[in-house]
Amino acid sequence: MRIRIALATAIAVIVVAVPAVLMSLLSSEPAWAQTTRHQGAATHHGVRINDTLMSYSQARKVAKMVTYSNAVQAAQQATAFFKAVAAQENTIPAAWLATALCEEGGRDDPYAGYFGILEWHYFDGYPTAGSAPLSVQLAWEAQYVGGPPDAPGHCHSY
Repeated sequence: MRIRIALATAIAVIVVAVPAVLMSLLSSEPAWAQTTRHQGAATHHGVRINDTLMSYSQARKVAKMVTYSNAVQAAQQATAFFKAVAAQENTIPAAWLATALCEEGGRDDPYAGYFGILEWHYFDGYPTAGSAPLSVQLAWEAQYVGGPPDAPGHCHSY
């Protein structure tokens, strides 16, 4: 007797509940559209996605454009970072600025550096003062000269 009751209940569930669930899943409007319609004055517009397939060649073009765009963005970020680092490293201290202007006109001479250093002798492994970064040139000045000249605007006499 219990088996008949259980079997009748199962058949009733299958006949009534399953079609109702399937109809709600297969309805023409998605759930988000139904909820926005019932909110009254709220006007939400859903994004429609174009689900048509594209050809392989179109997909390759899109992939190339995205890859190129990502590479350009990464290069721009790297360039900005390196410019910031270079600007920070190549800032001549105020005490040495007058000497750099007097010696080399404030430019980094390829041979003598910022400070007109001719007796470089491969200091810190660099062949010339101009090939060394500003920090190494300042280290050479600290080791061999000691500091900037006493009077501002006076050039060194190496």
